[in-house]
Amino acid sequence: MRLGNAARVSVVLLGWTTIPSLASPPASEDASRLKAWKEDIQFLSSTLPRKDRSFSPSARNEFSHELAQLEGSLARLDDDEILVTLSKAVALSGNAHTRLRLDPTPSGAFSTQFPIRAWFFQDGAYVIRTSPEYEKALACRVIAIDGHQLSQVRKDVAVLFSGNEPWTDYLIPVYLESPGVLHGLGIISDQNQATFRFEDTAGHRFDLPVRARVIQETWETWQELSPAFQPSPQISVTASIPSQLPLYLRHPEKAYWFEFLPDRRLLYFQFNVSDNAEDGPSFQSFSDSLLAFALAHQVETTIVDLRQNSGGNLEVARDFFRNLENNERINRPGRLFVITGRCTFSAGLYHAAQLKQFTHAIFVGEPVGDRLDYWAEGGRIALPHSEAAIEYADGFHRYSSKEYPENRPYYASLSIPSLEPDIPVKMTSKDYFSGRDPALEAILPRIPR
Repeated sequence: MRLGNAARVSVVLLGWTTIPSLASPPASEDASRLKAWKEDIQFLSSTLPRKDRSFSPSARNEFSHELAQLEGSLARLDDDEILVTLSKAVALSGNAHTRLRLDPTPSGAFSTQFPIRAWFFQDGAYVIRTSPEYEKALACRVIAIDGHQLSQVRKDVAVLFSGNEPWTDYLIPVYLESPGVLHGLGIISDQNQATFRFEDTAGHRFDLPVRARVIQETWETWQELSPAFQPSPQISVTASIPSQLPLYLRHPEKAYWFEFLPDRRLLYFQFNVSDNAEDGPSFQSFSDSLLAFALAHQVETTIVDLRQNSGGNLEVARDFFRNLENNERINRPGRLFVITGRCTFSAGLYHAAQLKQFTHAIFVGEPVGDRLDYWAEGGRIALPHSEAAIEYADGFHRYSSKEYPENRPYYASLSIPSLEPDIPVKMTSKDYFSGRDPALEAILPRIPR
């Protein structure tokens, strides 16, 4: 079974064509549109409760009530408002794996984006990537969108999906780039353009009208942090950081890789995707080579970097992480560190929990992107007319010691007190733009030389 790689909602910033404004449909077309939406709502109302097990009884009742209210309000809502309302209803599950996705649909929903990629650092949301015409915004803090302060926009958007604060910080930028979402929430009035207000490094504020573009490709949100990630021939503009990238940004295209730092006898292993690499060795072959390397070299300290692992298939690396308990070269007290972050989610979170329970690992970084006990597995349904995609969950993961008789049998079970970092580390915009890695910097002084 697979755990959803839940953040695969990011999109390219170039190669788009601007979409024209759409005229109001004739009355006959509008009647057909309303009929289609009514059928979509009825399909969702009958299908999701049967497939998804994460809704509590009260949340299930509230979900049904919200959909009934929406069905009665269709005549006065446009498509964006309907999709936003559906997203809010699905989020009542209280489970981060159950949500209406922002993937572009064949029918045209979520098919455009503002070419401004922001990342929430400790000191605010800063632009890390954009298209050439908006290069002025790079490394600037986002202040407002169409006159709405970002702090309020964040609150308005956060009700469209469920999850803890770290996961919210991870997903919010994707929603802020969606004209459909912002229009459906009433934050912008024009689906094709919005005025963003920025603050530059000198503290000067300026407004920048930004046009929406048609989406052409998708990839993982975290990959855009690295200037080394250039998936399109039409290279998007990234923020300027030192050419010697920190380790965590050097290989955004790889599912897993390791590097040995001989001066510190340190083995750094970054595990980004819990699955077999599409264009590389299987994880079994890779992990065999990693263990053989550790045995053949004077590895005294190991770092497992899970901060960008948003999930995949937990079965692929389950045995590897479980067996580290008996690996005396790696599982050494005071010499094994695990880096986590907001994107440590789903299968990535499972592997973090394994390391917590079965090894002497010291945890460093940000809190993970979900609770210890959560629903996952499941699958995806598509609404018949709008073709909007909704993920559902039907397998319970219990990593705390708490019992949930009503959720048995558990899909996966561990027993740990917490995944809170032993050494909490936050990253500021200054850290990022200067090419620093505070998590690694927190570890190195703790390694005897």
